[in-house]
Amino acid sequence: MKFKFCYEKIFKKTIHEEIDLICVSINETQNEDIISCYISDISVFEIYLDSICERLEKKEPSAMDGQVWGGDFIEDRVYIYWVFDPDNEEGKAEISRKGMLKLMKRWIEFRKKKIPENYEEYEEIIEVD
Repeated sequence: MKFKFCYEKIFKKTIHEEIDLICVSINETQNEDIISCYISDISVFEIYLDSICERLEKKEPSAMDGQVWGGDFIEDRVYIYWVFDPDNEEGKAEISRKGMLKLMKRWIEFRKKKIPENYEEYEEIIEVD
């Protein structure tokens, strides 16, 4: 699986613009798209980011839900699902615990960086199993 971390200019309700950090799927598969959505969803709550890494490292069964996407960490897998319809197969994704941990750690590092002047051209590619 391949993901891209990059910056995107967004406009608020007024003419005020901001730069948003985004994680997107490179291959645009359903699995990768849902994982990207989950990362964006839990990133709304900054304190969740360190917590999710701690839970992934412990290798004990646990879970971490955002506002829309949920994640169950069971054995060596992470199962992501849409909170409002957890049985909907089209709203499910799976990634290895090791891959998710790598992705989350890199995402946290990316979020801490100073936004470069050429942010429109800057991106990081992360490949996980």
